[in-house]
Amino acid sequence: MTAVGGSINSGSSATNYGSTSTTQAPTPADKPILKIKELTKRRDEADDDSDHLFYDISLDIYPGDVIAVRGPSGVGKTTLLRCIAQLTSFEAGLCTLHTPEGYKTPQELSVPQWRAEVMYVPQRPAQLSGTPLDFVDMVSSFSVQAKREHYDPVEIAEDWGIVPELWEKKWPELSGGEQQRIALAVALSCDPQVLLLDEPTSALDPQSTAMVEDTLSNRTCIWITHDDQQASRIASKILELRPDATYQLISP
Repeated sequence: MTAVGGSINSGSSATNYGSTSTTQAPTPADKPILKIKELTKRRDEADDDSDHLFYDISLDIYPGDVIAVRGPSGVGKTTLLRCIAQLTSFEAGLCTLHTPEGYKTPQELSVPQWRAEVMYVPQRPAQLSGTPLDFVDMVSSFSVQAKREHYDPVEIAEDWGIVPELWEKKWPELSGGEQQRIALAVALSCDPQVLLLDEPTSALDPQSTAMVEDTLSNRTCIWITHDDQQASRIASKILELRPDATYQLISP
């Protein structure tokens, strides 16, 4: 991966890794980077077409927005992110991403390119073989990543208390918090336009959480959190999902 420099936050020791995507022109601040229109998903076990997990979610995400997704267990928070990432099918709705040629659907852009630009980061990394460095090599080998510039994931994670030696350990030898930070660093190093984050600090202590929040403060994110205080710190808007399949978009 090619490392590109980060800009230093004034008054902060952490490096801010702002988007420098070379595959997409920067989105003007007054235009949504991602549009979600009437996204609808039925429950997997539903017996009739009206039993929805969520219904008609419409949302415009602007550059630098952090949308905190809240709601009780079972309302579809993770499923929503996976639908946006084109990892889970849905019954209706449309997602489009800003490009130099206008807004494009995943099919128009290609699903692999969409996932490179709108990247889902699960709460817990999948059980992987080898070491985190092996994982970086695997990600680098994907054709969709070959023409992109990248940050150095080891440098990113070092800002979060992950010493370089941990990248050479086998995944099962790492703690949950170490795995979580390393997986997030790899995703951020790929420089997607939008990060879809499923409780990215759930296994971290308050100090590590603060460092991750600081690094991500100038990124565009849709971020699931169960922490009211975290939502108030990070969010430009809060998307509240409800058990009756409705939603509300509110200011923090």
